Amino acid sequence: MAILSLNVQTILAGLTIGLLVYKAIKRMRYRLPPGPWCIPLIGHYKVYGSVEIHKKIAELSKKYGPVVRISFGPQMWIVLNNIDVTLEAMVKKKADFAGRPKFNSGEVFTEGGKDIAFTSYSPTWKFHRKIAGKALRHYLQGDLLENMVQDNAEKFLNKMAKEKEPFFFKDYVDLMIFHQLYTLCFGEKRPVDDPEVKALLKLDNDLFDLFGTGLLEDIVPYLKDIYPTAKWKKFNKMMGEILHLLHTKFKQHVDTFSPDKNRDFIDSLLMARQEAENEGDEAALEKLEDTYLVQTIGDIFFAGVDTTRFAMDWFVYFMTRFPEIQTKCQEEIDRVVGSGHPSMKDRSNLDYTEACLFETLRLANVAGLGIPHKTICDTQVGGYDIPKGTTVVINFWALHQDPKHWKDPEQFDPSRYLDEEGKMKPIRPDSWLPFSAGRRVCLGETVAKPELLLLCANLLQRFDIRLPDGVKANPEHNMKGFGIELPSDYKIVVKERIEN
Repeated sequence: MAILSLNVQTILAGLTIGLLVYKAIKRMRYRLPPGPWCIPLIGHYKVYGSVEIHKKIAELSKKYGPVVRISFGPQMWIVLNNIDVTLEAMVKKKADFAGRPKFNSGEVFTEGGKDIAFTSYSPTWKFHRKIAGKALRHYLQGDLLENMVQDNAEKFLNKMAKEKEPFFFKDYVDLMIFHQLYTLCFGEKRPVDDPEVKALLKLDNDLFDLFGTGLLEDIVPYLKDIYPTAKWKKFNKMMGEILHLLHTKFKQHVDTFSPDKNRDFIDSLLMARQEAENEGDEAALEKLEDTYLVQTIGDIFFAGVDTTRFAMDWFVYFMTRFPEIQTKCQEEIDRVVGSGHPSMKDRSNLDYTEACLFETLRLANVAGLGIPHKTICDTQVGGYDIPKGTTVVINFWALHQDPKHWKDPEQFDPSRYLDEEGKMKPIRPDSWLPFSAGRRVCLGETVAKPELLLLCANLLQRFDIRLPDGVKANPEHNMKGFGIELPSDYKIVVKERIEN
């Protein structure tokens, strides 16, 4: 036993010394960004272990500059904390920062790197993104998106209208958005209390909470093979259930597919594969095998669900906190829309309501630090060297709270986006980046913005939304890890503005 203990100590000492030598050599070769000192192998635990990681790193950037080096365990991460270095990296450097680092959890979620959101930049990735973008644009043609939003919203607004006591808006918006994505991806219009939708919502919430505190196997990769934690086992079980559902839905579509009828997003992907078959494009067909298409569906569904429902929750929170702003939105909606339903053609005239949505996307920290990027070659940003294979993240909270670009950044102020005539400014503010930028810009941005505006307009057209009598807005937020913030739980009461 003594010999075994000595060997283990020797190995650990050797690894530590080797790592220190490697880091010393790397620093001599590269001019790396600055950052605080940390314990080797452990890294900056007080930073990456905090639910307020975005704020801690933003504070560090005041001392070290906008490009900060942080150690996540043994891994070096670079965090970008202002719009200048973010655009330099993501836009000016083109594909240099367009990779994705590999994480154990990501490999499980993406079935070995076959999705779009978490897979690194490559010709296959570009092909899949092109196909997915084409399928999404289908939903912006005609009134398909508009009808989908109206149908799903009306079901839940009708149910909200029956509430006689204060209730949690979150419970409604979560189901509303899940039903909406069911329609977009799977072509299914399900009953309001459908058990399958509720089960998937619970699974997604549980998975989100699990990720909130991080998985040790993502920081120390070899643990999953030596001594996996209980969280890792639970994660794998939940992911198995999600992937089983996605594959089942996909197979149902394959079995009933007709190239003459496009029912939903899955059919759009199957049509792309059909076109490749008709053209005899073997290279394309290899990239369109079932698992790749299932993963693309998963990206659209879960990315669309979480960001949209979080944004809507924040929007209603701000409307209850600032009732005078809510009233101005309603006056605009009444003037522009009249007695009919808000539609896509109204969007260009709902300037104040859209400005409130833009301000929600800035002030509500829905994206957190976003999905990590990885450099695919040796490159530079902010005057510092960034070696190939380095993990790089954007601190969206720091961008959206930067006092150099936002006057009183903590204030909710829709006028930031309006010109003197009350119209939306043609150019968005410099440091407004809720959908990221560059090669990895959010695939669903073109659908998300009109979808959110239609939902907000429908909601405010029908209801006055207030906090219960005697209740004041809670300025505290729920921190969900990796920089994501949600409103503290709050109840609302609604009163119909126009009797149906």
